Amino acid sequence: MRTKLTSIKSYSAALMVVALSFVDQSAADDRLKDMISPVSHPVTFEDPRHSTELRGIFAYHEIGDRFVTAGGDVQVYALQARFKVNEDLSVIATKDGYVVLQPDEVVPDDNGMADIALGMKYSFLKSDHNILTGGLRYEAPLGEEGVFQGQGDGAINPFASYGQAFEHFNFIAASGLRLALDSSDSSFWDLDLHFDMQFGSFYPLIEFNFIHVLDGGDRLPIADEGEDFFNFGAIDSGGKSLLTMATGARYRLSEAIDLGAAYQFPLTDGNGSNIIDWRVTTDLIIYIN
Repeated sequence: MRTKLTSIKSYSAALMVVALSFVDQSAADDRLKDMISPVSHPVTFEDPRHSTELRGIFAYHEIGDRFVTAGGDVQVYALQARFKVNEDLSVIATKDGYVVLQPDEVVPDDNGMADIALGMKYSFLKSDHNILTGGLRYEAPLGEEGVFQGQGDGAINPFASYGQAFEHFNFIAASGLRLALDSSDSSFWDLDLHFDMQFGSFYPLIEFNFIHVLDGGDRLPIADEGEDFFNFGAIDSGGKSLLTMATGARYRLSEAIDLGAAYQFPLTDGNGSNIIDWRVTTDLIIYIN
């Protein structure tokens, strides 16, 4: 009888372990779903999580007065797409769209299509509260030269992204290299940080974006590069860095729709930082699953 009772206890304990494993996995899914995507630098700052989604983006970028154009503005209208192949693998399309360029001097106003960046990302680590993902993108020079796209041979972009979900606080860090395949373009190192607090469906956020020019190009005789979206091939930009900060929020309209907005401004000045006076980025994410 005692042996039988012991067997029953052992069997019950085994069932408890199995049940808890399912509870933990569900908690992991829910915890990561409660995180939000970054808003600033959407072309390079990749969410480590996986989803099938469409993301409409509008960005208004005010050019600094000390830039070679003596000011002006840029508007970008874009649509990103991501397709979740499985829980650890996604196909991503993170750069495309239409660019409206309105500089004050030197360069004439123009508008046209942007380059196209496609790639994949894969998660190497996933627990009940964090996720580590690596990926690779290729930016194809298919845009129009009048808006500083469609030049050179494009670039490859290996990157990594890490997310940590706390009870009411989320953190995401991403870093990557944009390596030009043509000496006329510049190469970059990107580092992005995201912090947010959750208040129900409302997520106030702060983000920092750091861009360092590893190697300047040989196209334009200037010292300022094009931040996250443009590659001027600036000859004197090698070794220059730009640090920006963005403040904003994301609001979860429903389980399938997120709305985000952020105001971004430079924390550094001088050569390497003149491209930006300020920028507003807005997006609408529709999650398909």
